[in-house]
Amino acid sequence: MKMNPWTLSVLLLLAGPLGADPDWHVEYPDSFCVVEGSTATIPCSFTHPAGLRVKRVVWCHNHEFCQRHVYFGYDSSNVRTDRRFQYLGDHVRNCTLKIIKTEKREAATYRFRFETNGDKYTGPRGVNVRVTDGEVVKVRSSVTDHVVKEGGQVTLTCTSACSFHQLDVHWYRNGHALSDTGPALHLSNLTNDDAGDYTCSLDSSGKKTSAPWSLVVVVDEEKSDWLLPVPVVLVLLAVFLLLLAGLVFAKRSAPGPEHEIVYSEVVG
Repeated sequence: MKMNPWTLSVLLLLAGPLGADPDWHVEYPDSFCVVEGSTATIPCSFTHPAGLRVKRVVWCHNHEFCQRHVYFGYDSSNVRTDRRFQYLGDHVRNCTLKIIKTEKREAATYRFRFETNGDKYTGPRGVNVRVTDGEVVKVRSSVTDHVVKEGGQVTLTCTSACSFHQLDVHWYRNGHALSDTGPALHLSNLTNDDAGDYTCSLDSSGKKTSAPWSLVVVVDEEKSDWLLPVPVVLVLLAVFLLLLAGLVFAKRSAPGPEHEIVYSEVVG
């Protein structure tokens, strides 16, 4: 297919600077997986020749040059941008984008574009964002057995068909939300209070959680062999106190040497 020079010139103008100029560059992952309903952050950075000032930054999808009449995930010049798309970057080097409560329809190829007072540039490669069902989330453990000794430790990891890129992970024990966040949950110095069913979710509502992973905490027999049961300790303590009280009473009841001397003198 032949392209006339005028059309080619327009396309090159829309794309930005010619050639693979290292001074003009956008860096982001080739693909990105998001679980439906979750919040995820797409890392991104950009560079441009020194001396230029960035006036506008744009995230769009399914368009090569992020021009008009396309869907904008974020546009710094448009106050009506969807609030679920939050720009965490700046106008200097960082172009990170945060997507809140991702929907299935938002699976697409996203590109970042920035416009300066001298030229404009769109990252040509783009990020292929894939949205999957939250049911694929699973809990994996650092131990093979669900039974862990008291005082021990275990690390639980929330895994998914997605490769996690700063995803917000929510953890639950017996259905109650924990304060810990992140793909890994570290539990150390375990007690019986830590026992229960652990689940994770990428949905803050907690409706789409993983299958439960049950943790059982048992007493370490090696450490407890020398320990006596509490009832036995109480009985021994009571016996000791009774013996001590008996000795004190007997000592106070016995006549002392001074009494014996006085008695002998009176009789004599």
